[in-house]
Amino acid sequence: MAQDTKFLIIVGGGKFGKKALDYAKKHKYTMILIDIDPDCYCAKYTDKRLENINKISIQELSSGQSYFLNHDVEIIYKLLPMLNPEYIIPVVPIHLMATLVISLISENKIKLSPNKGCSEHLNSKGNQELILSHDTEQGVVYLSHAKIDEICPDNCAGPLNYCPNFKRDKNITITQYLKDFYDSNEIYSFKKNNNINMIIIIESEQLEAGLGGLKGKDVNIILDEIKNNLDLLFDQKCNIIIATTCNCHGVVNFYKNY
Repeated sequence: MAQDTKFLIIVGGGKFGKKALDYAKKHKYTMILIDIDPDCYCAKYTDKRLENINKISIQELSSGQSYFLNHDVEIIYKLLPMLNPEYIIPVVPIHLMATLVISLISENKIKLSPNKGCSEHLNSKGNQELILSHDTEQGVVYLSHAKIDEICPDNCAGPLNYCPNFKRDKNITITQYLKDFYDSNEIYSFKKNNNINMIIIIESEQLEAGLGGLKGKDVNIILDEIKNNLDLLFDQKCNIIIATTCNCHGVVNFYKNY
């Protein structure tokens, strides 16, 4: 395989998975699509099924081809070091970054629970024009420049400064708003006060209209930093804040280890 092969991982094989698959083919990525459903909508549009990732080497993946992998999202832990993907495109109804982070922490025998206090803090102290909805019991807050009864079109490019769909100004991106709110300009940081705050703010980059992706190197950095700081999670109380954002929208999950 050529050394300049570009890899891309798509998580989810539904309608938007097909959009991501078309994007990957158009830009000549070697692509792996993951879905827990062996008969998902997108499976038939891939070139080949991977039966056992443990027996696949990178040299066996043909450049520019698409592969279907019937598995849950945790398989990404194995794919990341193998492929070093340029992008991971999440097109599933879960907060993928939060799922990966919490699975990694939990498999190291650290018990976590939703953090109602941190959730309520953002919900009550945050800009109410940007707070779309929240579930305090589950420790999650949704932010958006759209309102609760507004549906963004599938082909929206998420432009800066102004929303042409709902005819309103956008003075700040959701990404920047959360960075300012938590005083954190990095994708991963620790803030120490009475407790430790582990803050993760990863941006979904606009790849084309209606399609965003997480940079693979950013996901790698976050997971590596967590592995390097597991001792802190064993020894000290920690609030864990995990946000995935773009110009217009964002989701934040809150957990604690106490």
